Amino acid sequence: MTVAIELANAEDLRTALGRWLEDYGHSVHRQVPCPEEGVVDLLTPAYAIYCPPTLTPPDLWATVDKIQIHQPHFPDQRSVIAGLTPEADWESAQAIAEQIQPKGIEIWFLDQMPQFVDYYRQLNAEPLPQTSGRLTRRNPLAGCLISIGMAAILSASFWLAYRILDRHQLKTATNSQENRLWEQLHSSVEVWDMDTTLIHLERLGASRNPCVSEFADRFETSLKQQGAEGFRDINPIKRALNLQDGCRLEIREYDFSQ
Repeated sequence: MTVAIELANAEDLRTALGRWLEDYGHSVHRQVPCPEEGVVDLLTPAYAIYCPPTLTPPDLWATVDKIQIHQPHFPDQRSVIAGLTPEADWESAQAIAEQIQPKGIEIWFLDQMPQFVDYYRQLNAEPLPQTSGRLTRRNPLAGCLISIGMAAILSASFWLAYRILDRHQLKTATNSQENRLWEQLHSSVEVWDMDTTLIHLERLGASRNPCVSEFADRFETSLKQQGAEGFRDINPIKRALNLQDGCRLEIREYDFSQ
């Protein structure tokens, strides 16, 4: 059975999914442009994830067409369509999931995946910005028997959730959350991924280490004032804090800083 999930809009769903993946060790890039046209909503070393407005048949087939154009450019990533089980046409969505699986495309019904649902509940303590156009999914199967086909899709979704967790379980257990945030920040800075960098800086800004929180505040200010050119300030900011405040922030060299 599905669980009620309410998000302000599709962008908040992408944000929640991206954070979930990051917390289990994935390096996530957002809104990655494709050579022909369009973007991949979330790109990790393992997945190219697309988050259409809904998982209704029209949006699903439109996304499948887009994926088939993009797939040659992401040969190492598994193509994924992610979203909430639709209020109507959920049986059609299930049938489409079965049809496209041989094409190397998975559908993640996020409200069917226990680990994501648990993470979503934890995020309620840190609400996402509320805007108009609330995205809501409530259980369309209440009082109904789940069909054999739907049960198969749910089993696949559960298996995918456990696979995501298991693949990075050791890394998550052995590294602190702050260390992971630093690694993810450096990865996003390397490719000038503004959206992902700002998300990581927001989270580092809550650090109990005053050097880390001050760095996050200064770097965020630089990016918001200068745009992409602000990425060049990452090491000067760290050096200034290390000299002036006795901090011990790691200095990393980037291709753009040579």
